[in-house]
Amino acid sequence: MSDLQPSDSSQYSSDPHNDLEAIAACELFHGVETASLKTLIQECAVQSFPAGESIAKPGEENHNLYILLSGHLMVYLAETEDAVLNPDMGFRIPIGECIGEMSIIEKKPVSAYVVSASECRLLIIPEEIFWEKLMSWPEVVRSMLTGLSSRMRRLDKVAIKTLEERLRFEQIQRDLKAAAQIQSNILPQEKPLLDQYPQVDVAASIEPARDVGGDFFDAFSIDENTIGLAIGDVSGKGIPAALFMIRAVTILRASIARLNLHDQPLTSIFASVNRQLCERNPNCLFVTIFLGILDVKTGKLIYVHGGHNRPFLKRVEGKSHLIEIPEGMLLGIYAEANYHLAELTLEPGDLFVMYTDGVTEARDRNGEFFMEDRVSAMLDGLSVLMPVEDIVSLLGNRVKNFTQQMPQSDDITIMALRYLGQGKV
Repeated sequence: MSDLQPSDSSQYSSDPHNDLEAIAACELFHGVETASLKTLIQECAVQSFPAGESIAKPGEENHNLYILLSGHLMVYLAETEDAVLNPDMGFRIPIGECIGEMSIIEKKPVSAYVVSASECRLLIIPEEIFWEKLMSWPEVVRSMLTGLSSRMRRLDKVAIKTLEERLRFEQIQRDLKAAAQIQSNILPQEKPLLDQYPQVDVAASIEPARDVGGDFFDAFSIDENTIGLAIGDVSGKGIPAALFMIRAVTILRASIARLNLHDQPLTSIFASVNRQLCERNPNCLFVTIFLGILDVKTGKLIYVHGGHNRPFLKRVEGKSHLIEIPEGMLLGIYAEANYHLAELTLEPGDLFVMYTDGVTEARDRNGEFFMEDRVSAMLDGLSVLMPVEDIVSLLGNRVKNFTQQMPQSDDITIMALRYLGQGKV
């Protein structure tokens, strides 16, 4: 989808009232307040297209999300425009659905033809508003994930009808690579993480067992003295786990963005995330999460836990050990689950290591698990001067060497923080 401009064959709508009604009727905006939609319309545009006009072509850059308000759109998975003439190679986009989100998320050119099969009207949302506004509305995120799942099912039917086994396999591989890139882009990309806070050294890595997986980590700034760290593991593997992981990360970030530690306990935020994950979860997927909030000035770490592996704490002068964690049920199963808060204080030089069970449950050829003891032994042998990025890499390599190149059975995610305090250790 290119960045469209008005032309002789397309024109912008001039009836805001009708536009508001059409937008409010879209499933994507179900549950969003009318006032928010009015603001959205003022920041975006509604454009009309005649039948037969190409709205997108493979290879074009796209920086907009498009939502169909009326008419009939067709998407064709084809490498040449001639294939657009074959209706069996395409699928229909119903009113209320969106297009363009994949290329925005992936930051890659469009991969399909989009054609107006009849006169249609589209709401055009710029990329900046997509990220800053739409992705902060949990209702929109839930609807978008549902729409993506529905579209994936339709893509399957089209592939089965029109592509030979070899071409279908290649398409699946491309989809998986795209999904892997989407998933990767959602996670923090900076190295080192939280570099704006000189009091900490933070790094993380993730190695999916398949092209896409259910593990995640996150590191985020709350205010000038406070940061957040999270790590999680979704049940299952592959596309279902990846979609649920994206949902969990999005809900968690939206909740943290509204966090006020002075007025709202961290446990209530965690409980809210759990309730939202329980909604519309017919497959009973669940996720384990460890979430910590660190005051970088004092070293005070408050944390809440939902069924996740216990992190390691290696004091600057002492042996590593698993920290004490409060009770906490995994998220996404029981909406009324309660969570409890715990805290500890980091001293300069202390190392805090989080991980998923892909580390401790990695197996060698004899079926033996890596286990926590090997993690602890490695941590105890580290220099206090070793950067955490090297520590994360070393632990990952230790796990790989232990498995003796056996097929990886689970995602492997590691996140480490060294607390430096007010000066370098």
